[in-house]
Amino acid sequence: MRSVPYEMVRHMGEAEIRRYGEFVMVTVFDLDDVEASDLLSKYMDGENDPGVTIPMTAPIVTRTRNPAEHEWGLSFLLPTDMAFESVPRPKDPRVILERKNGGLFAAIRFRGPGEGGDVERMTNELSVELAEADLKMDGRPFLLQYNSRLTPGFMRRNEVAVRVVPVAPRNE
Repeated sequence: MRSVPYEMVRHMGEAEIRRYGEFVMVTVFDLDDVEASDLLSKYMDGENDPGVTIPMTAPIVTRTRNPAEHEWGLSFLLPTDMAFESVPRPKDPRVILERKNGGLFAAIRFRGPGEGGDVERMTNELSVELAEADLKMDGRPFLLQYNSRLTPGFMRRNEVAVRVVPVAPRNE
């Protein structure tokens, strides 16, 4: 499986800063992970217009839309050689195409099933690393998962990532 390419900008402790180009992803919001994954897999397997199969690209992205609510989204990244304008359109209206701007992102890697406690712990660690590097989060962190659910947890590669911007200098 191909991974979305990025340029390594710098390491900072356990985290790293990366530069990603623009990318396209297909997303299903507010369904349980099994149903969302099934809809996205069907889209990739040809339930799209014009009915073409699209190769899987790692990672899979899980994110919240509103931290005050339990809404969430599951996204599959499309191959980077597919322009948004030419991406096959989903047949199911619950599958949404999204074009995302590239830019700087911070990521911190961990192993395990990629569930609540681990994600929260790694988000906190990433936040500390960013503060020490004079960077701040630009949006909410999200989970990147690189392996199948069939992969044993201790072998899974996961990352918590977030878009970042430099902290503005203080006028004193």
